[in-house]
Amino acid sequence: MKPRQSQGLRPQITFTQDLHELVQGDLIPGPCVLRYDPLRILHGDESQDVRHVIHAYLRFHPAGQLWNGILVVPANAPLAEMADPAGQGYMLETRFDIPAGTDEIEAWFSCTHPDGYTHWDSDEGKNHWLRFSLHDITEVKAQVVPPDAANPAQSAVELTITTIPQVAWVTIRYSLPSFPDRPRVETPLIQTGSTDAGKTWGAPPEGILVPAGATVTFDLIYGVGERKFTDDNQGRWYLAD
Repeated sequence: MKPRQSQGLRPQITFTQDLHELVQGDLIPGPCVLRYDPLRILHGDESQDVRHVIHAYLRFHPAGQLWNGILVVPANAPLAEMADPAGQGYMLETRFDIPAGTDEIEAWFSCTHPDGYTHWDSDEGKNHWLRFSLHDITEVKAQVVPPDAANPAQSAVELTITTIPQVAWVTIRYSLPSFPDRPRVETPLIQTGSTDAGKTWGAPPEGILVPAGATVTFDLIYGVGERKFTDDNQGRWYLAD
């Protein structure tokens, strides 16, 4: 089982040009890095001779505290030349403090252009909602168990996923690196236990069956309230073998 990445490390949130929001590190109150690609809200030719100011807005839930920050794109910044959809190009960066007790961050951005028109990066008015999977999913255990005599060609994936009580459902999304022609499979997990401290989840009654000796890579999709989030082990996926 591949270890969980970034446990205990300070948090960082990245908004990439290809409209992804990457939450890295652990949910630790205090300083957090905010990285933002201005091409989410500007065109590459818009900053050749004009300075742009992007306003960042964060609301920390459940308490509702609001933070405002400013990200400045100087005139003649090489946005087009450094464009990179994965967040490795021309990135703006600032820091903010996560208040104690926060479990979810709401984010949106605006930029007013010289003609007076304001562009928004707000997920079409719904705003971006960010959670830390290291906080929500507290433990991930997975292994591929050997086949039994009745079916020597098939193994099964055994899972124990532990979450905070607020998680309403969990799905495993897995693939088999040794069988690249097989599509990725998504299977809902079942709740196997619940206490005031959290919930546990496991494979459905029919099991998660894979070829004997297979290695399984997977991530987890989970729901809190009406929103869904992804735990992909900080972009490295989980591994069971």
